[in-house]
Amino acid sequence: MARLKALRRSYAPLLLGIFLLVAPHVMSHYQFYVLQKGVQTAIHVLGLLILIGYTGMLSLGSAALLATGAYTYGILSVKLGLSPWLCAVAAVVFTTVVGTALAFPSFRLAGPFLVVTTVGFGEIVRILILNLEPVTGGAYGLAGFQNLLPTNMWVYHLMLVVLLLVAIGTERLGKSRIGLALKAIRQDEIAAEVMGVNVKRAKVVAFALSAMLAGVSGVFLANLTGYMSPDSFTGAESTTFLLMVVISGMNSAVAAIVSSIILTWLPEVLR
Repeated sequence: MARLKALRRSYAPLLLGIFLLVAPHVMSHYQFYVLQKGVQTAIHVLGLLILIGYTGMLSLGSAALLATGAYTYGILSVKLGLSPWLCAVAAVVFTTVVGTALAFPSFRLAGPFLVVTTVGFGEIVRILILNLEPVTGGAYGLAGFQNLLPTNMWVYHLMLVVLLLVAIGTERLGKSRIGLALKAIRQDEIAAEVMGVNVKRAKVVAFALSAMLAGVSGVFLANLTGYMSPDSFTGAESTTFLLMVVISGMNSAVAAIVSSIILTWLPEVLR
């Protein structure tokens, strides 16, 4: 049994990598688009793996952070005409700042009270998008922004590189000192603090990393779809992202990637 687990850990990432590299060449255009969405979603879910899986802090407002990254990229591109790469960096930085601010309520709230706070944050962001129509396009959505790279295939390969780096970083984080501190908070926050863990700093790090990856994923989402609408960032989307983390076992980056791709594909297969 131990040998089987070792083989699975060794070969699962390799098989996943081969699939992601080969699949675009044997898929239809629409199937390739769904695969791209799965890879883009996986980047976001890896951020939730850090926040929910490692730290144990449930969030049902993750779609709002995804929207923050996507809309910041789109607004800077459409309204200000900035370089796509500059828009991408600004979107990731701004989303990280917004997400980090969510860590402060977690200092005093936990469990269902923190979940309600994140739900409220998600609704606030969605309502702002709807009502700031001159900036966001409101219910009509936002379109017309420039892409980072000339073709979808180039964007896909860029996403694969980012996904690889994020997956390696997530796995290494889980085994590092700060990763062990996050897992200690998940088990028992008071005990972790007694043992010398700086709980507040660890929570800020978890929220910041999760928000940063949401921003990166939001930028890629804007590039893939070419159009953004408030209907794409509802509470139902946040619940789906949470489901992806839970199904993955909340402890493995490879499993989180696989669950993200499968649950992105599944609605299209059953449609």
